[in-house]
Amino acid sequence: MKITFIRHSKVDFKWKARYHSRDFDLACGAYDHAHTLNCGSLKLTGKSVYISELKRAEETAHAFLHGEKELFRTALLNEIPLNSFMETKIKLPTFIWMIAGRLQWYFNSSRQKEVRTQSKLRINHFLNLLEEKNEDCTIIGHGFYFAQMMSEIKKRKASGNTGKRIQNEEVRTFILHPLRDEGTDQFPQ
Repeated sequence: MKITFIRHSKVDFKWKARYHSRDFDLACGAYDHAHTLNCGSLKLTGKSVYISELKRAEETAHAFLHGEKELFRTALLNEIPLNSFMETKIKLPTFIWMIAGRLQWYFNSSRQKEVRTQSKLRINHFLNLLEEKNEDCTIIGHGFYFAQMMSEIKKRKASGNTGKRIQNEEVRTFILHPLRDEGTDQFPQ
């Protein structure tokens, strides 16, 4: 089964240099609702196209869809959410908010809306659904989600460029081989 992953187009959003906690959370929400700047000329192939529920994935899909495609929206592909790592009125640099929030995510801090163990479950649930369907598809998704998905795809012995850093509108293709039935050397029927 061939999986083509495309990171969404660049988002038309300018992060400020510094935020206090409330404004950082508002900026994360504004980013999720911002329009994209489609600048590529990709032509999506494959019948099934899976996208997240976020605006930037849908806009990217519509910009690059050519011919008849089935578009499937799913929360399983939504970007891993990020919010402030603490409550404060002190303005901190944006990169600190982002790094500290992702560290909290990594260490499963309840301050984040979703933690690493939940993200892994969600990603594996989606990959299991793809394996059950066993058909070539295109996924339009998000950068941090993609980095985490690569860890899970590697465990499934997929072939392709599993480097974690992916640019906007970059295309990566993977071949996901069917899993053998547990306890046998047979592939599932």
